[in-house]
Amino acid sequence: MSTAFELDAATLDAEPGFYPASVLSATAISPSMVRIVLGGPWVERYVGLDAPDECVTVFFPAAVDDVLPPMTCCKGVWGYHDAATRPECRNYTVRTRDDDTLTIDFVLHESGVASNWARLARPGHSVVLSRPRSWYRCPEDAAWQLLVADQTGLPAIARALEQAPARLRTHVVLEVLDPADIQSFDTAADVTVDWRVGTGNGVMPSVLPDAVASYERPAGTGYVWFAGEAGASRAVRSHVRKQWGMSTRECSVIGYWRERAEEWLASYKRYEAMALAGYKRALREGKSEAQAQEEFEALLERVGL
Repeated sequence: MSTAFELDAATLDAEPGFYPASVLSATAISPSMVRIVLGGPWVERYVGLDAPDECVTVFFPAAVDDVLPPMTCCKGVWGYHDAATRPECRNYTVRTRDDDTLTIDFVLHESGVASNWARLARPGHSVVLSRPRSWYRCPEDAAWQLLVADQTGLPAIARALEQAPARLRTHVVLEVLDPADIQSFDTAADVTVDWRVGTGNGVMPSVLPDAVASYERPAGTGYVWFAGEAGASRAVRSHVRKQWGMSTRECSVIGYWRERAEEWLASYKRYEAMALAGYKRALREGKSEAQAQEEFEALLERVGL
């Protein structure tokens, strides 16, 4: 089983546009989560972010023993540009990183390309990672924050609590599959955690939108960060923007995954060009990424997506 990618002279002189990564270890940390540590010479050159929701796109081979080819750069964009051969991919939070490794926690759903790969992954298997990005932008003057997520957002919330300053009052709502998925957190902040067990996460309707709607906001400037199923994220975004009157500076609401994703993608393809054109136009008009994303989501909602 070959896992190595050669680092040529040109690559050594510049930041890579992608990161082939080999599995160093795979460890079950709960009944529905597996922690995978990735390494290799390309990962050693990974340029990370300080944001707690530091996220990479993970590209998976068709079979766990396969090795993906390198990405190519087209018009300044690194990726797999041939739609016919593009590998499946999913977005994941980097739970921890050091000079040599990245750690990612995978939620094990009943099926799906990422879950199926993570169940079988062993040392020597490999994936390809994109450059990182993030959405968490808590204002420096915030007196409180509300962090809400299903199990896919648990790693990002753990990092957010580890990084939170002592002065920042923080309330967390986390929706997990099993009582054994409950974790403890190291934090200097004033934190309360509300665990919701057995709902959402693709097995039951999510209770997270109701949890946000019933939250009694503290006084002063606050910040809301949400990650979970896209339908739930839309309900939360509507509430915090319309009912609470929060600006895009005061909230980051992200759909990490979608129910019936295959059906949604089939419909989305009809509107993809129009939606992306609207997103890019908003950026050209000087709007922030959050505002452009909000317009993107509003367009999809208008067409039934």
